Amino acid sequence: MNRLIVFDVDSTLLAEESLDFAVRRALAAAEDGAERARRLEELTERGMAGELDFRKSLELRLEIGGLTREAIDAAAGALRERATPGMDDLLAKLRERGREVYAVSGGFSQLVEPALMDLGFATGEIRANRFVFDGARAVDFDRDNPLSRNGGKAAVVASLKAQSRRDIAIMVGDGITDYEAFAEGAADAFIGFGGVKRREAVAEKAPAWADDVAELSRLLLG
Repeated sequence: MNRLIVFDVDSTLLAEESLDFAVRRALAAAEDGAERARRLEELTERGMAGELDFRKSLELRLEIGGLTREAIDAAAGALRERATPGMDDLLAKLRERGREVYAVSGGFSQLVEPALMDLGFATGEIRANRFVFDGARAVDFDRDNPLSRNGGKAAVVASLKAQSRRDIAIMVGDGITDYEAFAEGAADAFIGFGGVKRREAVAEKAPAWADDVAELSRLLLG
């Protein structure tokens, strides 16, 4: 059976929440950096658990971060070393078996694309948000991108499945926005992934769950 596999990126393909990772680095030397980083992590957790509107979460996290192009480029380079161990092998095996594989992220392409390309994704196999800059500073995001709102992953997965003509679309991820792609009918199956961060709100709903890459491999390759 022809299968389309759609992977979340943050805390799934990568062992980091990429925006938080970039902001923590940028705040490291700031006097109030530790407190701002704590607030950032709280916003991320609320958004991933479905307790906070995802777009609002993005707005507040960008406001806290004050990221510049220089900080984003530096974080993107560092994220190349933060792939989740074992994911490269799993992706290679999926491709060898003829699976069509995409990365769909609520994070930002300017941060995650280098790491994803290291994992074998072509630019056309990556969907993510994009920063909007005012000079050197990231001040907003592309609000027309469906991934900047709740339910956006469902819209993207539905589009990918339609264009691929695959029989089954499987969504893999750790967050409630990943589960939404299944709950709203865009993905035919959902595997929750807790190998980086276990989110109980997702684990309770997921019809299938993997605590590590080995279990995820068994579910996807078995």
